[in-house]
This record gives sequence, C-alpha cells and structure tokens, in this order.
Amino acid sequence: MKKYFHQMANIISLSRILGMILIFWLTPYNTNYWQLWVVIIYTVICLTDLVDGWVARHFNMVTEVGKILDPLADKIVVLALLPLLEMQVISSFPVFIILAREFAIMGVRIVSAKNGTIIPANLSGKIKTAFTLPVCGILFGRVATTEISSLPLFLMPFNLLRRWVFSWPNWVIDLLIWTTVIVTIWSFMDYFGSFLWQEYTKKTGRKKAESKKLLLSMIPNSISALNLTGGLIGIYFAFLGRYHITVILVLSSLVLDAIDGNLARKLGAETKIGAKLDSSADFISFGLAPAVVSFHIILGQSSQLYHFLVAIGTAVFYGFSVYYRLRRFDKTGHSPFFEGLPSPVGASFVVVAAISTYLYNQFIFIPLVIFVSIMMISSIPYAHMDVATNKTFLKHVKLPAVLFYILTILSLSNVKIPHYLFAYEILFTITSLYIVSPVFIKNISIKDFSE
Repeated sequence: MKKYFHQMANIISLSRILGMILIFWLTPYNTNYWQLWVVIIYTVICLTDLVDGWVARHFNMVTEVGKILDPLADKIVVLALLPLLEMQVISSFPVFIILAREFAIMGVRIVSAKNGTIIPANLSGKIKTAFTLPVCGILFGRVATTEISSLPLFLMPFNLLRRWVFSWPNWVIDLLIWTTVIVTIWSFMDYFGSFLWQEYTKKTGRKKAESKKLLLSMIPNSISALNLTGGLIGIYFAFLGRYHITVILVLSSLVLDAIDGNLARKLGAETKIGAKLDSSADFISFGLAPAVVSFHIILGQSSQLYHFLVAIGTAVFYGFSVYYRLRRFDKTGHSPFFEGLPSPVGASFVVVAAISTYLYNQFIFIPLVIFVSIMMISSIPYAHMDVATNKTFLKHVKLPAVLFYILTILSLSNVKIPHYLFAYEILFTITSLYIVSPVFIKNISIKDFSE
C-alpha cells in the first residue's frame, strides 16, 4: 500500500489524461445535461493540475516518470480546444496559435534536455495556464444546446451558472480568447528566450555580453526572415498572375528592410548571419519578385518569340542589377551615401509601374525597367533616405510619400479608393523624385549629412 501511495502524484496526473479521453467521448453534445457533466469533469481535471504538483513536492514524491507524465497531461488537457473548435465556439486561428505553442515548447524542452539542461516552469507559463484552462471551461458552457428541464437536483446550480455564462455578450468571449492568445505568445517568447540564452551562453563560454548580442540579433533576423518569406510568397503569386498581391508584399518588404538594419545597429546586434540573411531577403523581395512581375507583364502583351526574348532579357538584366547592387553594398557597408540606386527604391519603381494603367504599356514599361536597372549598377551617389529627407528638397515629399504608400496598399487590398487620387501614379512620381535627386543634391557633402 505504501508503494502505491508514493505513486499518488503520478496517478493524479494519469487521471487528467483519462478524464480528457472521457471528454472527447462525450463531445459534441446536444443537451444541457451532458454539457453540464463535461463542464464538471473538465473543472475537476483542471483542479488536479494544481493537486498533483503539490502532492509530489509536499510528500517528496517527485519521480522521473512524474517529470514526463505531468507535462504530457498538461498538453493533453489543452487539446480540449479541439472539441470546442468542432462545436464552433472558437475559430481555428486562436486554436492554431495555442496548440502550436504547446508543441513548440515541447520540442524546445526535448532539445534542451538532450543538451543536459532542464527548462523549468516559469511565471509566464503559469499565467498562460491560468488563462487557458478557465477560458476553455467557459467555452464548454457557451455551446448552444437543447434545454432539459428535468435535471437532477445537484445539477441545477451548475445549470444556472451555465445560463449566466451563455448570456455574456460575444465581445467578452472574444476578449477572453484573444487575451489567452496574447499571453500564449508571450509565454512562448519567454520560454524560447530562456532556451536561446542557455544555448548562447554555452556557445560563447558563459560570456554574457556576447550571448546578449546573439540573443538580441534574433529580433532583426526574424524581421529579415519575414521579409524573405514575403518575397518568396510574392514570387509564387507573380507566377499565378496575381500581381497585386506581389506588389503588396514587395512594398511591405520596404518597411521590413528599413526596420531590420536600423534595429540591428541600435541594439548593437549586427552579425554576419544577419547580414547574409538581410541580403538574401533583399535579393528575393527586391530582385526576383519584381523580375518575375516584369517578365509576365511584358510577355502578356504579345505571344511572339521576340517578345519572349525581350521579356526574359529585361527580367534577367533587372535581377542581375539587383544582385550586383547588393554585392557591392555588402562590401561598402552602411554610409550616408549609397553607390548606385538602392534596390528597394528600384523595386518599388518597377512594381508600381507594373500595376499602373498608364505605365504598364510595353513601350513605357520596358524602358523604365532598363533605366532603373542601369541606375542600380551605376556609381551615382544616392543619399540615404533618413538624411536625404531631412537635408534636401525630398523633405517636402516625405509626408505625401507615406500617405500615397498607404493609399496604394489599401487600394491593392480591395479597399475602395477614389480613382481620381491616382495613388499608383503619384507614388511612382515620388519614387522618381528620389531617382533624379542626385542632380539636385550633388553639391552636398558627406559632412553635411553627418551633422
């Protein structure tokens, strides 16, 4: 008997798993009778999550089996979201976020354990659990069911509670669900940050400054990875002929590209891997994606062989120009002046022209693509946007540029924008002003930009 008593904590953990099997068997339900039983069972299951840990610590019953069984039971309890999804009281996206977090943390724990380090439960994980479990219980009570009036007497108080929960406005439920999602994401970042810190401190020989730099580099690198992903998706939609989506992604990459480099410098988190990732993302988003759009735009205007050759020649020349421009930038680095037109500006110039009713004609579009390609591989000095918009005439178009950038994105996203605003054409014109800016700022020295 004493032998079994020492396994009491593990038995309680196992009961959570068995209880969840029962819940999956009882769902979906059609009457409030079975609904109340599911809510009661789920509540008991959640309470055992508090009991087993206390029993194990208080009676010194911590075992290797318990270390595996307890987190496994916790993951299975969160699977209650699946029957809730089936009964349509929660949408799929929050369920995906919450479950993805659980599996990701499980993977992080396994990798950490293989490396000889155990990641303990932290405050964010406990807060996540404190939100998730009650919200799931509330959602079980939000399922529309057939009322059975002849309920057992002991279920009547629970039925009154169920009716009260069902009367809550939808915005309250949505607030609870999305608060849970936010806490879930925070918890994942907390655990993942702890895991990376442990790995980096091992890698750097416990050098905190270097470990901190590697950890902080994850922030701009993640933004560069998002830029890269957007570019790849843009290429996919360009091949499908859905250029508007590609243009949205390319224009969005302009913002991401502006953020990642500046953020890396401000955080002191510049790394060789980050620089390579940034260059790769720029080539995909500002080189290949606009090149594919250019190829299809030119080819779509004629089926003759020479048009095919012109289309592929123009696209290849543009892609090569971006590649050359980025390679040169990797060697020269960040400075007040760029050598040649920056590739993000060239990309926006091309893709906006491609969707403009007035500019996509082959006799206008092809020369524009060739022109901007030449400007990128040229040695003409272009002022960095941050300083150019403060020191030159471009400061007067900064606000209109932001405004028509937003209007262009909205228009491409099927938001109705009045045609007389000519959002595409004005954004193209503003971009053109930067392209010709060396003519007006050639007498300004680098010293002027460093003040």
